Order: sequence, then structure tokens, then C-alpha cells
Amino acid sequence: MGITTATTANQQIRTASRIAFPVIMENLLMTLVSIVDTAMVGAIGAYATSAVALVASPTWVVNAAVQGAGAGCSVLVAHRVGAGSWDGARRGARESMTIGLMTGIFFFVVMELLSSRIPVWMGGEPDICPLSTAYLRIVAAGYPLYIMGLVTCGAIRGAGDTSTPMRITATANILNMILNYLLIYPARMISIGSLRFAMWGAGMGVAGAAAATAVSTAISGFAVLVILLRRKEGLFVRMNESFRLVRQDMREVLEVALPTSAERLTINIGQIFFIRVISSLGTVMLAAHHIAVTAEAVSYNPGFGYQAAGTTLTGQCIGARSEKLAHRYGAISIWSGAAFMFVTGAMLIIFAEPFVSLFTPDPEVVKYAAIALRVAGVAQPFFALSIVGSGVLRGLGDAKITIPIALLSMWAVRIPLALLFVLKLGMGLKGAWYAMLVDLVLRGIVTLARFYSGRWKRNHKWIRTA
Repeated sequence: MGITTATTANQQIRTASRIAFPVIMENLLMTLVSIVDTAMVGAIGAYATSAVALVASPTWVVNAAVQGAGAGCSVLVAHRVGAGSWDGARRGARESMTIGLMTGIFFFVVMELLSSRIPVWMGGEPDICPLSTAYLRIVAAGYPLYIMGLVTCGAIRGAGDTSTPMRITATANILNMILNYLLIYPARMISIGSLRFAMWGAGMGVAGAAAATAVSTAISGFAVLVILLRRKEGLFVRMNESFRLVRQDMREVLEVALPTSAERLTINIGQIFFIRVISSLGTVMLAAHHIAVTAEAVSYNPGFGYQAAGTTLTGQCIGARSEKLAHRYGAISIWSGAAFMFVTGAMLIIFAEPFVSLFTPDPEVVKYAAIALRVAGVAQPFFALSIVGSGVLRGLGDAKITIPIALLSMWAVRIPLALLFVLKLGMGLKGAWYAMLVDLVLRGIVTLARFYSGRWKRNHKWIRTA
């Protein structure tokens, strides 16, 4: 059912859910891989977990640029599809591949040059910095193909197809888990009932987890190209057509991509400072924080699902020149995401200890990670308002407002409060997560207020569809 044929509230909710649920499943699969990585690396010890945690936030800077490019391409294609211009949408898909490949090559080079310095900048202890460097260098090898695929998947979602990215992610994640199992641990004996046999293992530790990630993500990017080449209708690409960037299209992409990247950079750079505050508490607290963040990621998958639905549906409505329907789909996406994340937040609060125990056998790490996870559970509905609301505003052409919202919440609230609670009041890891709670509550409320203010109706411009 399309955006204009869904006339009742139930039909519109089903339309939004049809787009959101494959994204939720895709993100859940990605989160499960992160959980498996964390659990497998955590089995080696707290130092291995800390080595990966130390360089997690710097890679968020890469993700900020990729998310911006993907959002821009998604809105570009959504506008074209909403206006009925499939030729324009297909050109947008080809441009997405070019943008993604160029971005991937750029960040591969940057990470190779800075991989030995980033762990030091992050305040890592001398014995874990070499592990972190190896992890960064290996993971970056998969960037060119991986980022090409991520950006192009944004274009695919803009056309209303969220199932294809989900299937690609599922396949890549299964491969990642298999490679993790083979590359992280050394050769060992495996017992299944009465059957006992030798299992080969590379024994690469942290480097093995990185290699598994690099290989599986690169294959996922290549799979996106193969799928679009094989299609005969809808959104597809042909190698004999032009992949060059068209100036007018790039202007439209950048109107969304630059504010989105700036918003994510504002938050992610703030996260780096946030991690620096936590790393001052020592290896155990850093490991507990990383495990809590990994566990928490399960809870906000519904938010990212409805964010994709909100961007796609409002973008297509703008392409179809229907502001009333755009507002309706925006509201449906925001409140659906908030309802789901209220439930997942409650689950975090109730099952905090058993959940974090899946990642590490260290009782002290489990204790502090569970405390952090309960704080996160309270924040989840408000986090949903921010996650989904920002996606809706991008589809509506009001992406720039997300930058001051991010600046306010991260730099005027979270960082100062974290410094106060952790360094001045001595509240430890709990204090850092209390600062995050205040940040997310404020960010969600302000984002929601911006949507309902209707100011986006004055800000967006009717777009070119050819």
C-alpha cells in the first residue's frame, strides 16, 4: 500500500510499520553482531574489551559522515519516487554509489594514517593501545566497499524498500559470526555429545574480530552492487549508465547530508570527550561502559526503524506535494517509535544483570554495567523522540535545526554534567550515565516541539523531480 492510497489511520500505521520493521530487524542483526563481538572478545579478558571500547567512539566520526551521506541520498530518492520520477531515482542510486565509494576510500586512508595515534589521543593505557591500533587498521580495510553499500542502502530505503538492506545485513552478520569463531580463538577440541573433534582456529584475538568485521562488511557492500545490477524494475543500476555526480542532485543531497553529518559529528565528538571522562575511572569502568552501551543498543533499534520510515514517508509526501500527509506520517512514526522504546527501556531495567552477564564473566564489570543499563532504560522513550524526530525533520526538509539541538544537549548539558558528576562529585560511572539521561530527555522534548511547531512548512522548498 502506497503513501497516497493509505487513507485511514490504521492503513497509514501499517504503511509506516511495513517500512520500519525490516529496518528494526536489520539493526537488531547488526546489534547482535556487536554483542557477539563483545562477548567473544570479552572472553579473552577486560583488556581486550577495553582495547575495542577505546576506539569505538572515534569510528563514530566516520559513521557521522556515512549517515549524513546515506540520509541525503535517501531523501533525494524519496522525493523522486514520491513525484513518480523513477529515472531520477535511479540516477540518485548511481550517484549514491559514487558518493559512498569516494567516502569509503577517504576514511580508509585517514584511518590507516592515524590508527597508531587515535588510541593515545583517547587516553588509552600503554598496554592496550597496540591492540586498539591493530583493530582500527584492519577494520578500515573494508571501508571502501562497506561504505559504498551503506550509502546506497540509504537510497534503496528512500524508494521504500527496507527488506533488501535487511537481507544483506543478515547474510553479512552470519558470515561475521562464523569468521569471529574461527579467527579470534586458537585451535581447540570441540565436544558435541559423544563426538569430539579438533576445530581449527587462528588465535588472532582482537585482530581476529577486526578481520572478521572487515571481510563481512566489504562483502555486504559488494552484494548491494550485485543486487541492483540484477534488478529489472524499480530501483536498479546499469554499469553502462553514468555514475557522475549531477550538480543539482548534489545540492539537494548536501542540504540534508551536511546538517545530518554535522549533527552526528557534534554528538560523536562529544561522545569522545564523554569516553575520556569515563576512561579516567580505569579499565574496569571503561569495560563496563562499553558493555552497557552495547547492551543498550538492542533497545533503540525500534527508534531507528521508525526513523527510516519517517524519513522515507515524509520525503515521498514532500515529493508528492502533500504537507498534510507528511505531517500525519511524521507523527505516526515518532509516536510508534516512542511506544516501542518505552517497552524496550522497561526490559533493560528489569533484566539488567542477566543481560550484561552475557558479555563478561567479570562480576565487577557486570555490577557497574547493570547500573548504567538501568539509567539507560529510563531514557529510552525520550531517546526515541530524538531518533525518530530527527529523521522526520530530514524528510521534511528541516534538517538544519538538528545541529543546534545537538549542540545544546551534548555540549551545554551532557559534557558539563559528566564533568561535574564524575570528577567533582565522585559519582563514578553512574554519574556519567545520569548526565546522559538529562541530555536525552532534553533532546527528545526539543525535537518533538520543533516538529509540532510546523516551522518546517516554511523551511522546505519544493524540489526538482527530473
